Amino acid sequence: MLMLKKMPIRLRLTVMTVALLTVCCVGLTFILNLSADTMATRIDATLIVPAKQIGEDGRGVGNPQLPSSSMITLPAGDSQQARMDFRMKSIIYMIFVIVGGGFLTYYMSGKALKPLNTLNGQLKNISVHNLSETLSVPPTKDEIAELTVTFNEMTDKLDSAFMMQGRFSASAAHELRTPLAVLQTKVDVFKKKKEHTNQEYDALISVIEKQTHRLRGLVGNLLDMTNMDDNGEQSSICLKDVFEDITSELSHIAKDKKVALILDCDNSIVTGNTDLLYRAFYNLVENGIKYNIDGGGKVEVIVNRLSKEQVSIKIKDTGIGIPEKNKKHIFEPFYRVDKSRSRQVAGAGLGLSIVDSIITKHNGNLTVTDNEDGGTCFNVTLTR
Repeated sequence: MLMLKKMPIRLRLTVMTVALLTVCCVGLTFILNLSADTMATRIDATLIVPAKQIGEDGRGVGNPQLPSSSMITLPAGDSQQARMDFRMKSIIYMIFVIVGGGFLTYYMSGKALKPLNTLNGQLKNISVHNLSETLSVPPTKDEIAELTVTFNEMTDKLDSAFMMQGRFSASAAHELRTPLAVLQTKVDVFKKKKEHTNQEYDALISVIEKQTHRLRGLVGNLLDMTNMDDNGEQSSICLKDVFEDITSELSHIAKDKKVALILDCDNSIVTGNTDLLYRAFYNLVENGIKYNIDGGGKVEVIVNRLSKEQVSIKIKDTGIGIPEKNKKHIFEPFYRVDKSRSRQVAGAGLGLSIVDSIITKHNGNLTVTDNEDGGTCFNVTLTR
C-alpha cells in the first residue's frame, strides 16, 4: 500500500484498474467454468435415441420405447477433452482481457491526465515575479479546469498581498524617515554654531519633542495593529451612549470647522470591547469632520437594528469624498487618498486600517460607499 501511494497517478490508476479487472475476470471465468461443467454433465447423461424410420404413410415406424441395451452415449474421452479445451481457452481469454485492459487503461489515463501534466509544467514556471500571470484554463470543464481557475484566484490574492506588502514597506519607511530627517537636519544645523542662545535651545528641544511624539504615535499605532488578537473584556454596549460621548468629545473640532454633528441612533445593544469599538467609531467620526468642507458641512451617524442579531451603523459626511479607484485601498496601512491634502492633517494613514482590524475582530463588516449628498458613507455591520 505504501508503494502504491508513491507511484505516479497514471501508474497508480493502471495498477488499480488491472487489479479490478483481475478480480472480475477470475470470478467470471470461475462461474463460466462451473456452469460449463454442469451443462456438460447433463449432456453426458442425456440419451441419444436413433432416428425413427418413416413409413409409406409418412408416419414414424418403430417402438418408441427401446430396451436399455439399445441406448447410445457420447464417448467419455471426447467429453473430457472438450471440458479441458474450454477451461484453457477461458483462461487464455481472461489473461488477454487483463493485459489488454491494463495497456488500454495506461493509454487512456495518459490522455485523461495530459491537462494535469500541462498544468504541472505551468506551475513550475510560477514565481514571486510573475504571480500576476494567469494560467490557461483547459476547455474540458472538469476537475482540472476547476483546479486551474482556483489556482488563478489564489495567485491573484497572493499578488495583491505582495503588492500591499510592498506599499506598506515603502510607506512605513517614508513615514519613519521624515521625522528622522527633520531631526537630523536640525541637529546638523545646530552643531555648526559654537555658541547658542536660550531661544535656539528651546527651538531645538521643541522640534525634538514634536518629532519624537510623532514617532512614538506611529510606532504605537503599528503595535496596536499587530496586537489585536485578543478583544479584551467583552460587555454589552449601547451604541447610542458611545456616539453621544464621541460627539461630545469632538464637538470643539466640529465647531472650529463649522461642521454639524447629527445623531439618529436607536437603543441597539452590541457585545464587544468598549474601548476598541469607541476608538474605531471615534476615528470614523473624526475623519468625517477633518475631511469635510469648512462651513456648512455635516456628519450624520445613523444606528438601527437590521435583525435580532445584526446592527447597522452608517457614518455619513459631506466632505471631499473618495474616488472609486481608491476605495479598495483605503483600509491598507499608510494609504492616503490625497497625499498633498493629507499632509495638512495630522496622522500617518493608519487610522482606517486600525478601524478595519477592530471591526473584523468583532465579526463585523466595514465598507465604504458614496454619500447621496456628496462625500463618503462608512457602513458598519456588527453581529450582536
